[in-house]
Amino acid sequence: MYKIGCIGYAGRHGEFFSKVFNKDKLFPGYSFSYMFGEDEVLSLEQKKQRFYGIEHHCDSVDELIEKSDAVMILTIPGESHPPYALKVIEAGKPVFVDKPFSTTFEDACTIVHAARKNNVPLFGGSTLRHLKKLDEIRELIKTEDFPFISISYRADPESPLGLYHYYASHISEICMSLCGADYKDVTVTRNGKNICASVKYKNQTAVLMTTLNTRLVNIHLLGENSYSFDLNQDQCYVDGAGKFIQMIETGIPPVPYEEYCSCVKLIQDITRKMNSQSW
Repeated sequence: MYKIGCIGYAGRHGEFFSKVFNKDKLFPGYSFSYMFGEDEVLSLEQKKQRFYGIEHHCDSVDELIEKSDAVMILTIPGESHPPYALKVIEAGKPVFVDKPFSTTFEDACTIVHAARKNNVPLFGGSTLRHLKKLDEIRELIKTEDFPFISISYRADPESPLGLYHYYASHISEICMSLCGADYKDVTVTRNGKNICASVKYKNQTAVLMTTLNTRLVNIHLLGENSYSFDLNQDQCYVDGAGKFIQMIETGIPPVPYEEYCSCVKLIQDITRKMNSQSW
C-alpha cells in the first residue's frame, strides 16, 4: 500500500481527500494514512470524526515525512507552504502543495528550484484546473481564435483571513492553463468587493472576475463563435487526486512549473494594483 501523508488540519481539503482515498477507495493501492497539523488544535475524537480512516496522527512534521511515501501540504495560508514543501523535497518525497501555491513569486520560485535541483516531482495548486471540462475548452482554444476569454469565481478582497489569495488562485491558475504563463500586463478595476482584472497576452486578453455572488466557475470564450461554460466542481478533488497519482506513478509533473510561479505573480500583481488605488 502506497501511503500518503497530509500536513494541515484546518480547512476541508484533508477531509475531502481522506474520503476520496479511504472511504470511496477510488485509487486502489493508495491510502491517505498520516496527518500532522499545527494550524488547528483538535482532540483525537475530533480528528476521528473529521478525517476518515487515518492510520496515525503524527506528533511532528518530521515523523509524518519519514512515515509517508508522498505528502500533501493542505494548510490554508500560502505563506506556510514553502517551509513544509522544502522539508518534503529535501526528503525526496513527491509533494502536493495546495492552493495558493505560495503568496510571493520569490517563494514559488524557491519551491520550484528545490524540486528541480533534487529531482523530486512537484504538483499542486488549484484542483479546479484539472476538471475534465477544461480539456474540452482547451481543445476549442486550439481550433478557434478567441481574442477574449473571461473566467469568473468567488473571492473576498477584504477577507480578514487572507482568503482572496485562497480563492482567486483558482481563476489565476485556470488562466495559466488556458492562456499560458507569459502574460504581459494586468489592469484592475473594482466595484465594492467585485474585482475585474484584464490580463493581457500578446494576442489575447483574459478577463478575470471575482465576486461574492456566485458559487460556480464560469468560462466564456468570445470569438467568431462564442461559448459559455459553468463548471461542475463536484469532481475536483477526485480529478486533482488522479493527477497526483499519475505523477507519483510516472514521475512526470502534470503542470509546467512556470505556471505555478506565474499564477502567484499574477495574484500579486492584481493585489498590488487593487491596493494602490482609491476606490
